[in-house]
Amino acid sequence: MVYIALLLSIAGLGMAWLCHRKNGALREKLSQTNSRIYNLRRENLEIREKAEKEIMALKFEILKLKGELKVEPQMKIGEIMSIHPQAQQVLAGFHLGGCSSCSVDERQSLSEAAAVNGRELEPILAALNTLVAQNGNDAEATEPIKTPNVQLHF
Repeated sequence: MVYIALLLSIAGLGMAWLCHRKNGALREKLSQTNSRIYNLRRENLEIREKAEKEIMALKFEILKLKGELKVEPQMKIGEIMSIHPQAQQVLAGFHLGGCSSCSVDERQSLSEAAAVNGRELEPILAALNTLVAQNGNDAEATEPIKTPNVQLHF
């Protein structure tokens, strides 16, 4: 009877050891799968960002060719900055970008950025559309104006 119990306990230990090895192999496989999923998600995000940039560039070119290049509330901040070299200065004048307290994401729409920073949208649109209209839709011809941030009066 003791020998039977001993044989059963040895068989149980053998099965436990096999299960432990199988568990380790499955954990390794799970780790590899998680790593692959992470890499695929990262690649997917990079491809999606690249596609968004290409779509933004194509929309910009289409509007430029049609002569309908206007700043609208749903336009992304990045699109607006690509329309005219001084658009970033105009936005900074309304405290949309330009400093750490009013930073904006280039993927945000103008209306989102204005709402997040508590700014009225209409004056910003008027200033940006005036800037674009004055330039005749030719963004490459204009050099950014350098404005001093300190003025001394003697």
